[in-house]
Amino acid sequence: MPPREQDKVVIERATTPRGELQLQRRLIPGQEKHVYEIIFNGVFLMASYNERSEKALAALAIEPLASVRKGLRVLIGGLGMGHTLRAALDFEEVQVVEIAEIEEYIIRWARGIFSGLNGRACADPRVGLMEMDFGDYVFGTDKDYDAIILDVDNGPAWLALEGNRRLYERQTLIRIRELLSGGGVFTVWAAERSEAFERKLEEIFEQAETITVEDYDIRGQHTEYYIYRAQRFMAL
Repeated sequence: MPPREQDKVVIERATTPRGELQLQRRLIPGQEKHVYEIIFNGVFLMASYNERSEKALAALAIEPLASVRKGLRVLIGGLGMGHTLRAALDFEEVQVVEIAEIEEYIIRWARGIFSGLNGRACADPRVGLMEMDFGDYVFGTDKDYDAIILDVDNGPAWLALEGNRRLYERQTLIRIRELLSGGGVFTVWAAERSEAFERKLEEIFEQAETITVEDYDIRGQHTEYYIYRAQRFMAL
């Protein structure tokens, strides 16, 4: 049974310099189950029922590294509800996770109302939260990372904000590659597949692939999302 409009409750609505954020809760008919959604400028941005693919985003970045090195440093662009952060922290090989999240409300919700969903991930001492734009951060830092994870949109083909287009352009991808240590991995979450973005990754990184992951929609039905994964080879 599809969700009904009368089963939706708006928990908070906030105006930011980039537009309107809306946090809402839905009751799924027939299941007596609540789910959360975040809407940005009237467009769907994220939901609690996408936990599976958001955790896979971190796992696909870190698993290739966890068996061969310790003390991993991870950078995440976009906090969301904290599922990706939680998955990264579940690797004992991860020493530091830094997150660039531009919206203060997203940070507040992840620390508060979503803390039960993400296992209080934001309170982990390994976590460093930065309230800033991911693109500004990567061009302003000289730190290196073993894994860089990007999830600020519905992917390069479905932008939440037009200004995010630069995150998927060659200049930014080249900069991300520069910030990766040898063997480092870069992953990106997407709701739709983009062949143009795939080609960019293949041109810039030594290895790139698109992985289809299974998740669930609001009705509990199976759906598919995509994770782009690229890796920088070890220096000889």
